[in-house]
Amino acid sequence: MKNNQITSFLLLLFLHMVSAQTSSLVSIGTDGKLVYTPDSKGNMVPDFSGVGYMNSESSIPTIAVVKTVNAVVGDNWTNVQNAINEVAALPLDSNGFRGAILFKSGTYELGNTINITAGGIVLRGEGFDGSGTNFMATKKSQHTLFNFAGASGKTAISSSTKKITDAYVPIGKKQITVASGHTFVVGDKVLIHRIPNDAWISLLGMDKISWADPLAIDWVASAYDVYSERKVMAVSGNVITLDAPIMDVIDPVYSTGELMKYTSSRIEKCGIENMRISSYFASDTDESHGWTAVSFANIANGWARNLEAYHFGYSAVHITSTASWITVDNCKMQDAKSIITGSRRYSFNVDGQRNLVTNCTTKNGRHDYVNGSRTCGPNVFYNNTATIQNSDIGPHHRWSTGVLFDNIMGNGSQDVQNRLDAGSGHGWSGGQIMFWNCTAGKMILQDPPGDERNWAIGCKSAQITNVGTVATESLGIVESQGTPIAAIPSLFEAQLSERLANLLSVKSSNLLDENTGISIHPNPAKDSITISRTLQMGTPISIIVYNTAGQKVKTLSADPKLLDSKYSISDLKEGIYFIHFRTVDFSKKIKLVVKK
Repeated sequence: MKNNQITSFLLLLFLHMVSAQTSSLVSIGTDGKLVYTPDSKGNMVPDFSGVGYMNSESSIPTIAVVKTVNAVVGDNWTNVQNAINEVAALPLDSNGFRGAILFKSGTYELGNTINITAGGIVLRGEGFDGSGTNFMATKKSQHTLFNFAGASGKTAISSSTKKITDAYVPIGKKQITVASGHTFVVGDKVLIHRIPNDAWISLLGMDKISWADPLAIDWVASAYDVYSERKVMAVSGNVITLDAPIMDVIDPVYSTGELMKYTSSRIEKCGIENMRISSYFASDTDESHGWTAVSFANIANGWARNLEAYHFGYSAVHITSTASWITVDNCKMQDAKSIITGSRRYSFNVDGQRNLVTNCTTKNGRHDYVNGSRTCGPNVFYNNTATIQNSDIGPHHRWSTGVLFDNIMGNGSQDVQNRLDAGSGHGWSGGQIMFWNCTAGKMILQDPPGDERNWAIGCKSAQITNVGTVATESLGIVESQGTPIAAIPSLFEAQLSERLANLLSVKSSNLLDENTGISIHPNPAKDSITISRTLQMGTPISIIVYNTAGQKVKTLSADPKLLDSKYSISDLKEGIYFIHFRTVDFSKKIKLVVKK
């Protein structure tokens, strides 16, 4: 009898452990595909994967060098800006690029902002571990060092506007119905215009912010019109299928919606890579020096990768509200210099839409992975680490929507909350915010009133609370607290793989497998790892191991014809590393955790 009781107890324990590693909202079906569970109105966890350079449907390319620059003694501003202007005068090739500028190893002092105002230009250094290409901002006032900025942005085609006629459009849906007489066709660039009313402002309680603080400003409905960028994938009568889902409810009680075409005059296909970018500073609290290392504005389909940023007061990379489809990969923001208070140390700040920040690290920041006001989703922060946090990670204020924080590891707080009268009236920081398999010291997870939702699934945190820094609200949806979702280690990777599999032909799928079909096991590992691939490769592959400081610590050799290779890592200390795989056709990074 006793043995039977023990057996029953162990069975119940096992079933509890298994259930704790699954989600009732997103799971893997018997066919291997993701299964989403909607609520009674059809709202469900949305597909966040339509983000990053070329919508993550193409790898960031390695562009041929057309100009080589060497550092000169003293201020290099003219030296660098003239090289960029020279390449900007070149014609675009058939792929939309003018070419890469290679900045040879050395130190480039820069006394002012470098502006990149033409598309198709890539700035490339020869290394980001301190011994390669080093740019130094020397101007003694707040400024951006590298400014990628087109002269103009998007323009709505008002004559194409059609009302969305669905009685209710739930979160996560990709199909909408528009009024008859539309002219939308497959491939059109479109904007979903969500128009909230005063009832929505009142539902959120954002018309009462000034009650708590007379100096705070109540929200006004007309200031919360948002325009979400989408592409038309299919047209069936008046039903339009979009490439990314609705990220906020369209409900005639609280909002209406319309669809319209747009044109874009933004520059495209620019990048900055493989360099260290630092700022002069007079003291740890100096406020008069380089503020942002790299900024993107009026640009689509760009990237920043393999960058180190030191001593800036605000951001390593700031993606402004007019930038879309930007990938920030394997970058770091270290040791910011400023006073530690508001509007400072937003290490990787995303104010635009459809952007991806991945494989990045920070130290001594405030809002390390953050969204600003009225930021439309999807946006994704994936596989990033923060140390010595001075404030929280998450959407910051005034209603960001559709943001995925996936495998974010930090020692401080990760939050989505009603900040009420903070600042000048920050109010609700966001809706449809997903924390997936994250690790945090604490999480504030508040649910807005109405049908909007926030989630924390598979997150390791000693405390997930509805008690915020300013207000107490309903608790968001929490599942599998303390136990990551083993079946879906990364929601972003799972959603991306499924979306691309649906998009690509058999031939393209094979290319995709070559690009992404690389795995490391075990992970975490102790003394050795096996690297597996789904296909042989036709070109040589380089495998380089970097530590979290961006320093190259190990190079592995691989036979492109072997699908499985075992490597010793006994010389690596315990910690987090990034393994970078590269061929002439693609590059990919995988985080490796070493535990001794």
